[in-house]
Amino acid sequence: MKNIQNIIKGILVVIIIGVVFVSCQDNIDDLRENPNGVTAIDDAALFTKAVRSLFQSTTDQSVSRFAGQHAHYFMAGSTARPPDQYLDGFDGSYNSIYNGFYGGVIRHIEDVLEITTAEGTSNPVRHAMADVIAVMGYAKITDGFGEIPYIEGGKGKSEDILTPKYDTQEFIYKDLIDRLSASISILKTADPAMGYPGSDPVFNNDIAKWVRFANSVRLRLGMRLRLADNELSKQVVTQCLSEPLMDDNSHNAFMIETEGQGNGWYSMKIGYPSIKVSEMMVNQLKTTTDPRLAVFVSQDANGNYEGITNGLGDIAFGASNFAAKSDMGLALSSKQSKLYIMTATEIYFLRAEAALIYDVDPAEANNLFRMGIETSLNQWNVDAISISDFMATPTTTLSGENDAQEEQIGMQMWIALTPNYYESWSHIRRTGHPVIAQRTADHLEPGVTNGFMPKRFLYSSFELSSNGTNVNEAIGRQGANKIDTPVWWDKN
Repeated sequence: MKNIQNIIKGILVVIIIGVVFVSCQDNIDDLRENPNGVTAIDDAALFTKAVRSLFQSTTDQSVSRFAGQHAHYFMAGSTARPPDQYLDGFDGSYNSIYNGFYGGVIRHIEDVLEITTAEGTSNPVRHAMADVIAVMGYAKITDGFGEIPYIEGGKGKSEDILTPKYDTQEFIYKDLIDRLSASISILKTADPAMGYPGSDPVFNNDIAKWVRFANSVRLRLGMRLRLADNELSKQVVTQCLSEPLMDDNSHNAFMIETEGQGNGWYSMKIGYPSIKVSEMMVNQLKTTTDPRLAVFVSQDANGNYEGITNGLGDIAFGASNFAAKSDMGLALSSKQSKLYIMTATEIYFLRAEAALIYDVDPAEANNLFRMGIETSLNQWNVDAISISDFMATPTTTLSGENDAQEEQIGMQMWIALTPNYYESWSHIRRTGHPVIAQRTADHLEPGVTNGFMPKRFLYSSFELSSNGTNVNEAIGRQGANKIDTPVWWDKN
């Protein structure tokens, strides 16, 4: 009997071992097949995540610590303030920004682009929509750093490229424009059913709005080439003006953050880093009796609108009563405030500039300029009487020589780009408007740029050590790895 029991136990052990072996083998096979690879992921969910990442990046540290302070919209408190002093030594931040861009929107959108061109899952409409988001993602990275991995960027997972080559910004911009043109061509005749119904957090799968959006992004990039490649810029702008553009607030590309604490500026208003509105912004709105003052700026404890001077040295900052200055307005910094990546207002001002420079039509430039201001006022729900009163002031009419009119357009663009502060930093670098004066006063910190506004982010020490050959080639073409080295399109 004992022998029979032993035999039965032995058989059971063999069966168990066999089951475990088969199970382990199945797991190994699963790993070899990479169940997390792009072929097993829903591209609609990835598309949504990529789009959300793009909007969320409008409040990340590339903006809250750097672009928003460089562009003189606000000052951040505590350890987030040194970039406002044009200081350096933010290696960890630069590395985080760089990796955040690639690890966020680029990683997800590259997966979508791969899925939507793969055999069995190919979808040209989805691919075109995703490519518009990819263009915006890559444009944002190159605008901040200059030369970046582009052709090989974001390919570490799909193609095992761990040390990607850097491409020139000139090449990147020209290719981004070509990609947009291809997307527009597809989307103009697209079947909405092939898009992202139920998974598009921007335009709810309205393909006509996607066409306007893509063409408006192309206009932004085309105008950015103006001083770097004037002939190409003129060609691109002319093409854009022949296609539908964003020309109404219903076309605006915005998102309302519903997760966590909501809008990122709300989190900073109640937490870290604290944000106070710039004196430059407050004074501009005050002196022109601009009704957006009460929209963009909150009253202080005394019922006044008081901004903080950007670039204060430590002693001056200590005496500034920072905590008592005005916060961002509730329209910008409530939990449900909209995050924008492009608006009809921006497009009106780009068109006004183009009319002034390329069409040499001052009357049309002025009309577009006024439309831009009025569209911005309506975007922020300013009442009709206040709009009418403000539109009757000299501020809303172009006057003087071309240079003076460009300055007027640049100033109103700076105001209207609120709260897309990263884009405004690029706008100032490209146009020189509004003028961010060199810091020469004793109470202001000149930083490492001799008092001039920083022009780019730095390649981090991690990137230099992990991909040194390619980074150093980029530095050799672009110029020293310093924050006052301009990117290719920045000719001011």
